[in-house]
Order: sequence, then structure tokens, then C-alpha cells
Amino acid sequence: MENNNKIEIIGKNGQKIKITEAEQERRNKIKKVNDELKKINAEKSKIINEKEIWKYFFEKPKKNYNKYMYEMLEFPEYLMYNNKDVDEYCGKWNEFFQNNNDIYLEIGCGSGNFTVKNAQKFKDRNYIALELRFKRLVLGAKKSKKRNLSNILFIRKRAETILDFIGENEIAGVYINFPDPWEGEEKKRVINESLFARLDIIMKSGGVLFFKTDHEQYYEDVLELVDRLANYETVYHTRDLHNSEKSDENIKTEFEEMFLSKHSMNIKYIEIKKVK
Repeated sequence: MENNNKIEIIGKNGQKIKITEAEQERRNKIKKVNDELKKINAEKSKIINEKEIWKYFFEKPKKNYNKYMYEMLEFPEYLMYNNKDVDEYCGKWNEFFQNNNDIYLEIGCGSGNFTVKNAQKFKDRNYIALELRFKRLVLGAKKSKKRNLSNILFIRKRAETILDFIGENEIAGVYINFPDPWEGEEKKRVINESLFARLDIIMKSGGVLFFKTDHEQYYEDVLELVDRLANYETVYHTRDLHNSEKSDENIKTEFEEMFLSKHSMNIKYIEIKKVK
């Protein structure tokens, strides 16, 4: 039977409040857990400082860090965050994967579901996935390690820096799934003329950019943009991917699965081929 006897304690703001002994016990348990977590995180932060991992992300060391920064150390074969190490593989990614298979790039991979499923399905392809958030990088690396994949790598890099670490004609295809449409600030979109200028350099002739979005205007704008480009052509597009001939081969992203479970809006899809 729950103990409902009241006791008086001092609250966070110094005021006196009365709570039950059961509530006090519950609070003590929560405090104990939080104290343990603080201790663990402090130890991890100490390791980050000792190994100077912080210098890859910040100008000076801190007392506390995102806990997933520490976990990144556990997946050196699946995850790169050191810009120098990443850039040194520019033009040599087949050496990293130790084969001559085609390399595909995903920009903004989230927690890796899409890229991991691709890597499982197409063992004769290599995959490089870009993401900035520590947690998502770690989750993607964990999924890859669990499946013992050898054809996938997660990199903490921005899309606009791809020329720093991807060589000429090194990429066979690029995936961009559900990027921010930047309504009212369309110049910030990841798919723009500047992106295609970079793809002119890194993507092989005949390579394909695969684009998915739930945003009608973004879909229309990309189609119009490609029509103006001399080196690219739209080889396939649909306003309803999941009711198209491409439905069976479609691999859903985390966002896509969540979106479909909550909304009825169609997913738009475009394939853009580099023709020169």
C-alpha cells in the first residue's frame, strides 16, 4: 500500500512544500539515476578532452559534451569526423573500400536507415553518407556494424564541401531525400545550380541524382531547374512514388515512414541523369 504520509521539503526556489513519502522516494530514485548519468558523462567528457576529440568540433575544450561524441570512437571503420582524414581520401575512396565498385553518395542521411538498406541490398556498391548530428551518425554506424556491412561509411561533412573530399568522376549516384524546402528562403536549398556545378566535377557521366520530397513546389522547382541545365536531364519523375512503377523498389527513409503513417500527402520523386 502506497505511503501517503506528508513530509515537508525545501523546493528548488527555496520554498517549503509538502509531498508524500512515496513521492520523496520517487524523487530520490530519479536523483540517484541522474547523478550516475552525470558521473558517466563527466568521465566520457574527460576522455574526449584527453584525446582532444573536441578540437574537431569546437575552438576550445568544454566540461560537458554531447554523449554521442564519445560513442563515435567506437566505430572507426564506419564513421569519420576528422576533416583531415576525410579529405585525404579525395579521389581514393575505392582504396578505402578496397574494391573498384561504384560509389554512391547520400546527402543528409539522418540515422542511416536508407543508406544501410541500400548497402544491404546492393553489396556490389559502396555508400558514403553525410550527416552532421552526432546521434544520427552513431545510430547509422551501429546499424552498419550490427549487419557487418563493409560497403558503407558515415562522414560528418556539409554538402557544400564535397569538392574537398570527393574526387573527379568518383561518384556514380547521389541521393537527396526530403531536404528542407526553405520556404521563403529558397536560396538556401541544397538542390540548386551550385550543387550541379559540383556534381559536374564529382559525378560520372551517366550518373544519377535521386530526389524525394513531400513538398510540391520544391518538386516543381527542381524540374524547372534541370530543364535549364545543359549537362542534365530528368529521366523519371512522379508526384506519387508509392503508387508508381517505382514503388516496389523504393527504400523508405525514417522520415518517409513517419510521414506516411501520419499524413496522406503523396511523395514526389525525380531521377536526374548527367548526360555529359
